[in-house]
Amino acid sequence: MASRPKIVIGPKKKKKKPLIVLPQKAGADGPSAPSAGRPASPNTVAVAAGVAAGAAVGSTAGGVGGAGAGGNGGTDGEAAKPSSNKQGKRSKSGISIKPFARPPSLPPNFYDASLAVLRRATTCVLRHEALTASSSGGGSGNNSQHSRHGQRGADPDGDPMAVDAPGPQGEGGRSPGRLIGREELYRSVEDLCVHKFGVRLYSDLVSMMEGAAGEVVGRLCQPEKEGAPAADDDEMLAVASPDGGVGYDAARLVAELHLKDGGCTYDPSGTQGSGAERAAGNPSDRRHALLKRLHAVCRAAYAEEYLTFVRSIFLALDRAYVYLADVALEGVGLDDATKDGKPPGGKVLERAAAGGAGGNNPQVWGLWEVGLACLRGHMLRSSPIDEMTDAATTTVPVLTALVLTTAHALLSECDGAAAPSLSYSSDALAMGDRRSLLRNCVRTCVDLGALPHLLEEIIVAASARFAHEGTWWAAALRDSRRSAPEYLMHVELRLKQSAALAGHYLPSNAASAAALRGLAQQGNLAGSGPSTSPPMEVVWSPADSATRRILPAIIEKQLLGPHLGGILEPRHLHPLLDDDDGSGAGGAAWKTTHSSGAKTHEHAKRLYGLCWRMAASAPRCASEGPASSPAPPTALDQLRRAFGEYGRLRGAEIVRQGLASNHPGTNGKELERKVVPDLLAFKSHLYSLLAGAFRSDESFGRAVRSILEEVLNGAAPAGNNDADGDGGRRIAELLAKQVDARFKDAKAQADETFQGEILALFRHVHAKDVFEAFYRRDLAKRLLTGRAVSTDAEKSFVAKLKAECGPGYTSKMEGMFKDVDLGRDIMGGYAAHCAGRAAASEDANGPAGRAVDVDVRVLTTGYWPVYPQYPNIILPPEMRMQREKFERYYDDKYQGRHIAWQYSLGNCIVRASFPRAAAPKELVVNVCQSLVLLCFRNDDGPDGRGLTLDEIAKKTGIDDRGELERVLQSLSMGREGTRVLRKVDYDSPTDKATSSPSEGGSGDSPKKKKRLRRTIGPFDRLLFNAAFASNQRRIRITNITMKETAEERTQTHAAVSKDRLYLIDAAVVRIMKARKTIGHRDLIGEVLSQLKFPSTSADVKKRVESLIEREYMERVEGDRSSYKYLA
Repeated sequence: MASRPKIVIGPKKKKKKPLIVLPQKAGADGPSAPSAGRPASPNTVAVAAGVAAGAAVGSTAGGVGGAGAGGNGGTDGEAAKPSSNKQGKRSKSGISIKPFARPPSLPPNFYDASLAVLRRATTCVLRHEALTASSSGGGSGNNSQHSRHGQRGADPDGDPMAVDAPGPQGEGGRSPGRLIGREELYRSVEDLCVHKFGVRLYSDLVSMMEGAAGEVVGRLCQPEKEGAPAADDDEMLAVASPDGGVGYDAARLVAELHLKDGGCTYDPSGTQGSGAERAAGNPSDRRHALLKRLHAVCRAAYAEEYLTFVRSIFLALDRAYVYLADVALEGVGLDDATKDGKPPGGKVLERAAAGGAGGNNPQVWGLWEVGLACLRGHMLRSSPIDEMTDAATTTVPVLTALVLTTAHALLSECDGAAAPSLSYSSDALAMGDRRSLLRNCVRTCVDLGALPHLLEEIIVAASARFAHEGTWWAAALRDSRRSAPEYLMHVELRLKQSAALAGHYLPSNAASAAALRGLAQQGNLAGSGPSTSPPMEVVWSPADSATRRILPAIIEKQLLGPHLGGILEPRHLHPLLDDDDGSGAGGAAWKTTHSSGAKTHEHAKRLYGLCWRMAASAPRCASEGPASSPAPPTALDQLRRAFGEYGRLRGAEIVRQGLASNHPGTNGKELERKVVPDLLAFKSHLYSLLAGAFRSDESFGRAVRSILEEVLNGAAPAGNNDADGDGGRRIAELLAKQVDARFKDAKAQADETFQGEILALFRHVHAKDVFEAFYRRDLAKRLLTGRAVSTDAEKSFVAKLKAECGPGYTSKMEGMFKDVDLGRDIMGGYAAHCAGRAAASEDANGPAGRAVDVDVRVLTTGYWPVYPQYPNIILPPEMRMQREKFERYYDDKYQGRHIAWQYSLGNCIVRASFPRAAAPKELVVNVCQSLVLLCFRNDDGPDGRGLTLDEIAKKTGIDDRGELERVLQSLSMGREGTRVLRKVDYDSPTDKATSSPSEGGSGDSPKKKKRLRRTIGPFDRLLFNAAFASNQRRIRITNITMKETAEERTQTHAAVSKDRLYLIDAAVVRIMKARKTIGHRDLIGEVLSQLKFPSTSADVKKRVESLIEREYMERVEGDRSSYKYLA
């Protein structure tokens, strides 16, 4: 096995020089010639390769010299010689390396040659040429190995290891057409940095980038296709200014790209702009063409290709050196760039001396930032607009044109009535390229420091655009060409669209927030370029510092805010709140439908959402003023006020129509019956709006309660204490009637749902004492006449009233139920008592005990209403006997109690036989009716001509002539099937008679001469109707007194008013007793606060005067405005 070569590194003992001992190679050549590829480095030491190793072992202090390869194995300077045989005895496989005879040095043209190659390479990339060396030769390189070069024009992927075949070798080892590799260029930059050429190279590179930026911007003056003529109608070319700058014709830019009025004159039909502008071409296409050219020249050619190449090749320089600018990077804008294309002043420093990484110091720039500053300077090299006096030659700098066109192209996404879809679906493929181009243009503006100017132009242009759009909609609403729901849908669409556009195109970072805060400090914004639009005041709010709020805030301020008052007008708002679709075609749908829960109130919900957005941004947009000045009303406050006016108007219409009883041509009773159902439907409609449209907003909930209170308690003017009811008296009365009707209706029972709805209205009624009076009166009638469908439902409703108003409010009603239950027990004991007496008595089968069944209700006087008394009433013997028997029983059982009989509430069943009836009929009548019928038991009077009103009153003992007339009317002129008596009209005792129609056909009545009167005259006569016929065996004849009369209603209101006087007196005495002495104003205030019904200070003052007259209190001597209590 052959021994491995031994490598010994170290000094020899005899010679004080460093040696490297390697295996000796037989027939080794001498030192090889220096490499001709690159200039030699002075600190390069090359080591000869050994036979066994077959590789180079070298040391490079830098990187420009590199190591030799393969068989060359040479070194720069003097090479080591093989050792002698004697030396080989000690070390058979070693050689010694001696120091250089002369120190190495750089070639004289090392920097210039390397810079020329780098300059040539960057120029090739800028002009899309192959990376070839300069024809001057002598550039740095390596000729010991075939180089692998990447050709920029041939390799679109930019592979740094792409190769091309080497060209023919010329002098210096390189031909003029030899391709240059990126690795070679990178190593050249490394060598220049190592040899302390970094500062010089950085300065020369900045000059190279300045020239490249100027060349790129100058291409905008040439047609896009080389050799093609400059067609002004097809392509907009830049023009060169006398000072060497490049700009665009301002007049042509504004006219062809439609950079006025926000870039668009709103027209839902889709035809924007004037006729001349449309004839010149589609402004959107012209903007797209200009942006495409600017993007291809400035971003694609310069930034993405040229600067990216420079940054990759000069990476070592970028890492070692920085540009310390005089201003911070964030503070450079359009106004800070110089007019000669150079970046702001500064100096080149090593990165360590500049304070570390560039991210920690805003004034430290890298190559990318410096290159963009050079491009920004050349894009601004145009005479300022305000310095140009000739309108025909006014030019706009390229960067300003980019900002203007980008802003208006972004806003052109809002053209048309429909919102564009920002997703790249099948229907948006045609817009995909344009949106990608627009995003890149926005990024270009951001990179070039034009973000504040871009945002300013967007704000100004969008304000003008949406102001014109709002003006068009205001005129359309005024002329009824558009409806309020259409306007609200349009605004909501614009808000969604603007939020999507801002989020898709505009950056959302700290830089954009700082730019918006800077715009807020400027005051009135004017935009970045020329405009033919009339000036408008545009002020940005410092609170809207997020880019997502730019367009929505402008829409709220220009499109929604100025025209919100028109939407809140009654002609637009009321139909929108009445109907679910807002059309108003079906009238107030809530009057006829009760199922308001199915409604969605989409348009009202949309209106609330828009007003909520306005209110949310209002505090931030409000200017700071004095602390004492009230804040202006927000959009929600305006909507709440308009909603309150709507509710009060609609509620007043219901009450006014329902209470129009005295209007001619109207059915007053029918209208009154519809008031409470309409109010219930209206209340449900308001709460449906509150839950569905206003999102259960508590402020709107208070508005709903206020509306109901004003509607239910405003039936009459405040302070008008008439019998018709003020402060909710009439509504409380109608509410009690509605409850009475439902409790008597077996089909529509008063279930829990109905009771809950009634109580919801009852809570807002102030005249609860009026409701209690009418409800207690009707409850008494239902309990005494047996008309109550469900006693449990009656008790349940009273329990709810007790929970709502307290036990004192329902104490009398609960006492009425107790009396009814106690009456059943009393009658049970009385029936047992009568049965026992009948069994023990021999007279038990007598006619008096067997013919009449009696049922007596014992009522407590204080619980029940006051009913009319008939002290002189003449009862038949059967009734009188039963009355006396019950009185004896009750006196024996309850000693000390007195019974007062209420005959107006009693009912009787009278058997009557009619000639045309096969069987006797049972007539269910009250006591007074039964007494009248018994007058015709045997005959029609002494002379057979009937009985007059006076004769009947004398036989029955009924002194109330009005009540007797109503009884006779119910028996003779009631509904069909109840006319058991026949009335004959006489105008005088000797006049001929006019008979009432008889049941079942014509009878013995005289021939009718004139129309029958509906009243009972003093000379009219009543007769038994022998022609009466009916298919029913039991017939209920309702007395007119069972129905409410105007007098009875007036008496009820008067009783309530009287009770109120007593309550006021009690409150005054209670306060005076506690305070002893009190002032007039304090007394009035405390009394009004304690009363549970609506009252005025005038009412309290009257009761105070009454109490002074009755010596309950007196005025203090010397102070007439104070009172003193008298014990």
